[in-house]
Amino acid sequence: MKDIGVIGLGNAGKPLALRLIDKGYRLRVYDLNPQVMDEVVRCGAVKADSAGAAVSGITLTVLPSSIELKSASFGTNGVLAALKSDQILIDLSGTDPSFTRELSAETEKRGAGFLGATLHAAGAPAVTIPNGLLSIVIGGKNETVESALPLLKDMAQKIICVPEAWMPKALKIAVIMFAASSAVAAAEVSSWLMAQGLDPKLFHNLLKSTGSRATAGRMEDFLKRNNSHGGALSNSYKDIRQALATAAELGMPLPLMTAVSQLQEMGRALGLTRVNTPAAMGRLYEIITGQDLSAAVVAPDKASPQPQAPEVIYLK
Repeated sequence: MKDIGVIGLGNAGKPLALRLIDKGYRLRVYDLNPQVMDEVVRCGAVKADSAGAAVSGITLTVLPSSIELKSASFGTNGVLAALKSDQILIDLSGTDPSFTRELSAETEKRGAGFLGATLHAAGAPAVTIPNGLLSIVIGGKNETVESALPLLKDMAQKIICVPEAWMPKALKIAVIMFAASSAVAAAEVSSWLMAQGLDPKLFHNLLKSTGSRATAGRMEDFLKRNNSHGGALSNSYKDIRQALATAAELGMPLPLMTAVSQLQEMGRALGLTRVNTPAAMGRLYEIITGQDLSAAVVAPDKASPQPQAPEVIYLK
């Protein structure tokens, strides 16, 4: 199937659309920003005048959150109104599990296929996505996943399949919960060590030497914060807020994530929204502890990941 719709041409949607054009797909694209639409059209896509008009054999939504996706999905000119029973909707947006369940149900009412998915890449989307250097976690009915696999293999080098459409959204938020709390812990530990005259890089080397690989990896992310292209604080903040909203729906406390969210609020108040999360937490802790962490950095790896043959993994 070569006819693809792409709705949302932001940091991930635009490079994804350009990759698919290079792979020979016929694209219909829609975005609220006419300038970015025109850029992609000049590369070979067809401009749609609404989200519904972009719907194709397989339609990809790549939007920031459930708010934008809800606006694009419902209404006279929305995706759902245009979706046919032999088509597939794949949501790659930053949506929460609850709205994914709702959209999945609405799609299935129309007899169409639905897959929930998330993009995972270590690096700038403008570099990783055009080269396929990413993983896609995808969930939904097996037959729908199988129908979409040829497209997915042209998008990513690793496709990780889980049983239900909402699961990739919950798992992506869980990844961010770990990463955000680790950034806070690393900044706090580093400040504590520096206050005693001990270089946090020595702590990192100790972790590696003693076999504490998971902790060493999180510490290394913090030490490489000045060279990281991933995870702006604004994105991490959104995901942590989604985690707290889901917890509220479930009636359960998340005391650690509440504290992380408050620290992120402080970072945002200091204008660190576009800074990657470890760097933002590092700068915040310099302010609140009075410790200079500028020496607690290491250079990034020079080696770049190389494209590999696509791999499909099924998790249960």
